[in-house]
Amino acid sequence: MSLTLAPEMRAVLDRLLAEDGVQPDPTLLPPAEGRAAAEAANRRWNGPEPAMARELRVETPDGRRAHVFLPAGDLGREAILFIHGGGWAFCSAATHEGAARQLAVETGAAVVTFDYRLAPEHPYPAGLEDCLAVWAGREAIFAGRRWSVAGDSAGAHLAVALMFRLNGRDLPAAGLLFYGVFDADFESPSYVEVAEGPGLTRAKMQRYWDFYTPAAGRLEDPCLTPARAPDALLAALPPLYLNAAGIDPLRSDSERFSARLAALGRTDRFDIVPGVVHGFMQMSRWLPQSVAAYRRAGEVFRTLT
Repeated sequence: MSLTLAPEMRAVLDRLLAEDGVQPDPTLLPPAEGRAAAEAANRRWNGPEPAMARELRVETPDGRRAHVFLPAGDLGREAILFIHGGGWAFCSAATHEGAARQLAVETGAAVVTFDYRLAPEHPYPAGLEDCLAVWAGREAIFAGRRWSVAGDSAGAHLAVALMFRLNGRDLPAAGLLFYGVFDADFESPSYVEVAEGPGLTRAKMQRYWDFYTPAAGRLEDPCLTPARAPDALLAALPPLYLNAAGIDPLRSDSERFSARLAALGRTDRFDIVPGVVHGFMQMSRWLPQSVAAYRRAGEVFRTLT
């Protein structure tokens, strides 16, 4: 795998450096400060485009506020619960509004985003329990739709953990998993190759893990390290689409998870997007590879459901 940045990715990183300068590592700041920095950095990717046919703010049965994006051409058949990333500690439904819009347009489904409790104040399994509560109450948001789940980074991790916890009952129709966290092996090929970034680094990812849960037991709990889950849990998952960024410490996580699934004879789809860094799908306003990745996810979603 080449670790050369695509010209478009390099241009985005150069533009960010010119606009913001060198920013402090949010994982080294007090949680509230780190969270504010992550919010500021990520909200830049939001905007009124792509426009939706309707946008709703609703309250879930567990009292959580959710944002619903309904694209033009929505036929009232499909809905996707989108779980935002941010290392289980940062970001929000608001930082991923642009992602939700893109996902709605390309899949043709209603996309529902929400906030869950964040580490380190609320470590595992608090955020996962919030995801399960929203999933259980989804019919109060839209009754009669076929529901799938999606997530990016730690959100993809939570999406898989949610499906494991459902234990074969009331499962999503499909899962869309973008550059997810599926293992905790900091000596994997990509963790070694991309240890210093650009973007996400091995040290940052280690701190995210420490925020979320102690090291003891990580490798034994499939809801923490899905790439090590028993075959039976993996076989019971609905059809999946996975992608990974080529220049990302987490690339090997997706490669290993995909290999485990394929070894069971499953036909899940997996793409590696070369020349881009972790989080690239947040950058659809400036990065053509991001737009193409959503388009690809939409194409596959229609075959999975």
